[in-house]
Amino acid sequence: MSMHLARIRHASRRGLTAVVASLALAAGLLAPALAASPAHAVAAPGNFTGFGFDACTAPTQAQMDAWWVSSPFAAVGVYISGSSRACAQPELTRAWVSTQAKRGWRLMPLHVGMQAPCYTGNKQKMSTNPTTARAQGIAAANESVAAARALGIGKKRVLYLDIEAYPISNATCDNAVLRFQDGWTARLKQHGYKSGLYSSASAAIASMNALKEAGVRNYHYPHHLWIGWYNGKPNTKAEPYLDDAYWANHKRIHQYVGNTLARYNGVTINIDRNFLDVGKGSNPTKPKAQCGTHKISKYRTVKPGQRRPDLAPAVKCLLRQRGYFKGSTKSKVHNAKAQRATKRFQKAHGIKQSGTVTRRTWVALLSDGSKPVLKRGSTGKYVYRLQRSLTAALGRSVPRTGLFDTTTEKAVQAYRKKVKLPGWRTAEPNLWASLQAGRR
Repeated sequence: MSMHLARIRHASRRGLTAVVASLALAAGLLAPALAASPAHAVAAPGNFTGFGFDACTAPTQAQMDAWWVSSPFAAVGVYISGSSRACAQPELTRAWVSTQAKRGWRLMPLHVGMQAPCYTGNKQKMSTNPTTARAQGIAAANESVAAARALGIGKKRVLYLDIEAYPISNATCDNAVLRFQDGWTARLKQHGYKSGLYSSASAAIASMNALKEAGVRNYHYPHHLWIGWYNGKPNTKAEPYLDDAYWANHKRIHQYVGNTLARYNGVTINIDRNFLDVGKGSNPTKPKAQCGTHKISKYRTVKPGQRRPDLAPAVKCLLRQRGYFKGSTKSKVHNAKAQRATKRFQKAHGIKQSGTVTRRTWVALLSDGSKPVLKRGSTGKYVYRLQRSLTAALGRSVPRTGLFDTTTEKAVQAYRKKVKLPGWRTAEPNLWASLQAGRR
């Protein structure tokens, strides 16, 4: 754009569109793409609503593992490319990325290179010439894609451009940033990647908002906005800088606390805190057959020979799933066959062999299985298993939604406190072990 944003509101939509269109052609948008790279099972950042962090240098594997089980974070921002990276990246390798993906971490890959011409720091600055600035944005995209491919971050992932704070009142400077970002996004699209833009809420984020308000269409807008606004609020709202209508529906990250020391599981890292709502977000999931436990809000004792239409079939079904019971589960009575199966299960789990389905037996029976790490934003069958287990362990209904939300998080914290586990907000192997032992 040759016009400053302060004057955009007074320009005609047709005029703005024509300007942007002509520049897109002049900048060589149709340059040949790099060779295709194989897809990789790295969520960058994927479908997620929850917490993330970024640090100047990628943490060591020991640090990442310690934080995976103990911190609320499920996403990590890493600086994969750019001449303005402030820290060395000795840990950042293809193997490191692959390991984090296997653990369950989501990545937020960042490129920090040229900054606004009026940026007051010492980083390299982009040209004030709009055409040159756009070409530099294209070059930045090429560099970022090459780095992403080398790290095993494949197509359809989001790569984020880091533009630090600058005064958007400087017309020449702001226009250069807009052109740079336009080239960045257009080129990433050619490579098969999606683009993200990180900036201060009052800088490039506000400029994106102004373009939208002006109705500018012929511009390559980033797919995601990563909003730097240290208001301490873990959400993705950014008014008055960014209208709620723009980049809505899971297209935002909010960096809400910056440059802070965080300590989890004995490991301290200097980080920025982020809240993500990206992709399709984290949503409730409909569980498959769960032995009717989705209908049970209170797990009462089931005694030998007792008729319990609401609970007896579920007992048999759960015991059968775990290999302790064979035959029909339809009987509404806790019969002799079910009692024997219950005793075998109790023996295997260190519970008194009474044949009575006590609350402790319920807790162990409902939680039995693998011990995955779950935290805010986790979804699926393991979350459902956790929620029904906590319902039994706490003696109160924890909504069985398959989504690890704030309600589930509070239930986890309550259980951890009750059984004297560290005060984390996660479900991790020690919590699962406690549940599977029937502790309540």
